[in-house]
Amino acid sequence: MLKICGNKFDKNFWLATFSLVGTTIGAGIFSLPYAFAKAGFIIGFIEFTVLVGVVLLIQQMLGEITLQTEDKKRLAGLTASYLGNLWGNLVMASVLFGGAGTLLIYIILGGGFLSLIAGLDIFWSSMIFFALWFVAILVRPRNFGRMEFYVSSLVIFIIVLIAVFNFGSVNFNNFRGFDIKNSLVPYGVILFAMTGYSVIPKMEDLLGGNKHNLKKAIKYGTLIPAIVYLLFVFIILGVSGKLTSPDAIVGFSQALNPNFIMYAGALLGLLAVAGAALSYGVYFRETLWYDLKLSKNFAWLITGLIPLSLFIFGARDIIPVVSIVGALFFGFQAFVILLIYKKIKKSKNILYYAAGAIMLFGAALEVWFSFVPIA
Repeated sequence: MLKICGNKFDKNFWLATFSLVGTTIGAGIFSLPYAFAKAGFIIGFIEFTVLVGVVLLIQQMLGEITLQTEDKKRLAGLTASYLGNLWGNLVMASVLFGGAGTLLIYIILGGGFLSLIAGLDIFWSSMIFFALWFVAILVRPRNFGRMEFYVSSLVIFIIVLIAVFNFGSVNFNNFRGFDIKNSLVPYGVILFAMTGYSVIPKMEDLLGGNKHNLKKAIKYGTLIPAIVYLLFVFIILGVSGKLTSPDAIVGFSQALNPNFIMYAGALLGLLAVAGAALSYGVYFRETLWYDLKLSKNFAWLITGLIPLSLFIFGARDIIPVVSIVGALFFGFQAFVILLIYKKIKKSKNILYYAAGAIMLFGAALEVWFSFVPIA
């Protein structure tokens, strides 16, 4: 019998773990191969390794903060409680803008994958995806952790199948070379793809009386997606090479040429994006509800209207949106988590300062080169 928590298989532990896995493995996974291709696999791998360590550290810090806080609060409320209203307002602004960007990414990708499956116009596919998601976050399934477990398990299973059946098509020449001018492209994409801390308060609820296992669940829930991501990048980039597309699936199917690959990949994408969109949509709505004290229905309405408006008015280029959301907004929120943890723990650990420096420096460079391209 599996002995991960205590002396027997702990169902709640794995439900909590896979709620983080399901939240993490979402839209970001499909932008990773393209980002690695632009910078070069070696540069992407180095950035990925460093940022996985940083994200793991920060998410475990947030877990400790959550355990020490009795009230039901999300990041903005936690920040106001520990750092004051000024910092709380700044985080709330970043949650609103970053959250809107994240939900916009889900609409873009979800609509794109649905379009590949159903053969509909991509605009109307995005509208259908939005409508279904918008209803789902209002009538949230009771068995949230169980749903995340099944969806994320299915996504991982499909990725492993794709890897097994296409390993023979990998061209190792596709991993050679690098481009310094694009060396920062993976930074924001990786940070966006790896960040899943929005679900950590929900993980605490899922653990029930075993809240002491939260840090372990966070560790497993962070490292499982990291391994899956590397496998996905290896197969997609190794097979697609220069054909690697921003959504990963179109370029992959062009490289192999069968329609089956396109449909299977699109189904994989739709599942991954739908699961993450539901999780993040609930988090965004509850932030407005718990921290801004909006009514439940008004918070739901705002959660949908902001990303929908951005999409309708033309914000549909996936890679720039992912990079900015990941580097600027998630980077800032991660830095604030470090500040809260510092206040609670009075930490002198060098890893604390290194993580903070990486967040600030990386975000500054990402934003700078997004608006000031290298000649």
